[in-house]
Amino acid sequence: MNDLIANPVLTRELFGRIRGRNAWLILTAYLTIIGAITLLIYAVFVTSASLNDPNTSGIIGKTIFFTVMIAALIQVCFLSPSLTAGAIVGEKERQTYDLLMTSLLSPWQIVTGKLISAIAFALLLIMASLPIAGFALIFGGVTAQELLIGVVGLLVTAVSYAAIGLFWSTVMHSTLGATVTAQGTVIAILLLVPFLFFVISTLVGAFNGAPTPLYVYTMGLFLCLHPFIALGITATSLETGSGIWLWSVPSSVGDLTVPSPWLVYTGLALLITGVALASAIHRIKPSEA
Repeated sequence: MNDLIANPVLTRELFGRIRGRNAWLILTAYLTIIGAITLLIYAVFVTSASLNDPNTSGIIGKTIFFTVMIAALIQVCFLSPSLTAGAIVGEKERQTYDLLMTSLLSPWQIVTGKLISAIAFALLLIMASLPIAGFALIFGGVTAQELLIGVVGLLVTAVSYAAIGLFWSTVMHSTLGATVTAQGTVIAILLLVPFLFFVISTLVGAFNGAPTPLYVYTMGLFLCLHPFIALGITATSLETGSGIWLWSVPSSVGDLTVPSPWLVYTGLALLITGVALASAIHRIKPSEA
């Protein structure tokens, strides 16, 4: 742990990110967007809600909480890969890559230093948005389980998408190319997963009757690649009384016990992170030799 904290790459990247002008600009824009969206949703909802309904307060609280979480998740999806897309290729553009490779730092230290500095900044953005989400606690309707799942979902999304950006930074030859490719990968995940799910489900006739166990497990795993779908299904099911860890899903052979989508998504995100980091380390090893 001491070696990780004393990593000079991590120290340099953190100082560069926090002391730079872009840091407070990104943070200000991030919070302004979330705050403005939350305020507009609150104003619209309060105008149309019935003040005599005892459930109104809880509904307003849930609306504020989910609005903040969705807005934060959207921005994390696109900011995280951008934070690391220029990590390695930027060194090449500044002609400092060879100096970095000839240092005593291992490829693992270089990659983890770059990644953790980006995650630390993403964590700053996530933590900065929590006080806005805290307004939901004033109105009620939000449980500790929902808050925990929301924060975990934001964290693992930031880590996995930052790792994707870091991988493309070792592949591409310019910061612009790495950023565009990393953003394209994220957009492909967000758009192709629901599209392919609908197409495959229609072809196999899954919407016409009870699905088979193979379909439940394979397509359920596939859907959990999508952060909005996995976390959204979890939030909806928690309101209906489903468990936080295990679910019971109907199939053609009876009810099947499956893990909660947010657990599956967390596992898949960590797997993607590991594969992306291993690939990035492998790609910079030949240059070290």
